[in-house]
Amino acid sequence: MVWRKMLQQESEHQWLAITAFFVFVILGAILIKGTSHLPGVDLIDNELGNNHRIIESVYDENGDYLALTYNDGDYKLLSVNDEGANDVTFTNPNYDVSGISDFALLDNNAVLIANGLDELMIYQDDSLSIFKTNYSDEVFTVSSIEQSSNEARNLLMITKETNTQQSIRGLNTSGITSAGMPNNENVDWEGIQHISADLWLLTGNYRQPATSGEESPAAPNLLPVWSTVLWNGGIIAPMIENLQIGNYGEYHSIIKLNHEKIIIAGTHETIMFDHTNNDISTIDYSSVAGLSDECNRAWLFNGKDSKSVMRFDGDSWSIESLPHQLPLDVETYGFDGISIYLHGVDDNGMPRVMTFDTSAVGSIESGSGFINLSFIVLSLVMFALMAVNVIDKFKNRTA
Repeated sequence: MVWRKMLQQESEHQWLAITAFFVFVILGAILIKGTSHLPGVDLIDNELGNNHRIIESVYDENGDYLALTYNDGDYKLLSVNDEGANDVTFTNPNYDVSGISDFALLDNNAVLIANGLDELMIYQDDSLSIFKTNYSDEVFTVSSIEQSSNEARNLLMITKETNTQQSIRGLNTSGITSAGMPNNENVDWEGIQHISADLWLLTGNYRQPATSGEESPAAPNLLPVWSTVLWNGGIIAPMIENLQIGNYGEYHSIIKLNHEKIIIAGTHETIMFDHTNNDISTIDYSSVAGLSDECNRAWLFNGKDSKSVMRFDGDSWSIESLPHQLPLDVETYGFDGISIYLHGVDDNGMPRVMTFDTSAVGSIESGSGFINLSFIVLSLVMFALMAVNVIDKFKNRTA
């Protein structure tokens, strides 16, 4: 047989086999390198049209989403599903849609809507209604809210009190609103994430007091800050446990990587926090968007014109290459259980969407996955042929 002649020792065909093997290895390496960028990435037009710039969004596991849009000075809240986009109508005609500051997806796919001025709203089953958060005698509004991930399903809120001071309050499922946490740290809180049991993590900006004539008291320096917060689910006010102030930039995302580690993603640094032992480490990677997928992986996307994505998988992290530069100034982002959506505007000011199919990573349907699989299969075939040849020689010598 031909392959036996090619593997025959001291045969003229043997050098042909060796040459073919090295050519195969080199070509395989080139093809693998050429397809080593992140698969499943695509740039598409905004499905709402060029007139709707998406400012905020929240996706559910079915791919439906709510979007706060802007068009020539007009703000609208749209509900988007497979059947199209529909305006969400508020019962209060004076509701400040432009002031919407937070969407919170609940465990039943309902969405809480906060703007820091009016009453909290809940969107569920294509209808909108008031969601009561204040079961106390005090007066406050809610600018941000988050539901706990455990069975308690408690809510933690960033509030504005009657004295215009910011505070943190809790609301449990029994209708008990906690007392407000005094805000004596000069911090403007913005983001909330439940960690475990009574432990939460918040991010915001520290208003550094002016200490010299070069700094304006009217515009103090802002530094990124994050802190763990304890709240037992009762009427007692939440309490700051561990406050950390960064050097510059801001923290835009809090991601639960697993039961122990939390990623705090920022525009100038990335923080890895292990809440079980309070270990804090810093990774020199900046990003503008961060979120996790269904496989317990976290993805951090850098800013416009970048070609890299940071991926956290278990206890390790790596820098992945995009097939092309990120062509957007990212304004909001979401995940529907399969794909990541980055909404933003391009160089022409047009709203575009970059999508990333997380299921394509490692799939044999991707270019890299197919090449890797082919390389492995062909390598195994060649080694099998060599093994057969060695066995045949051994049999001939013992015969």
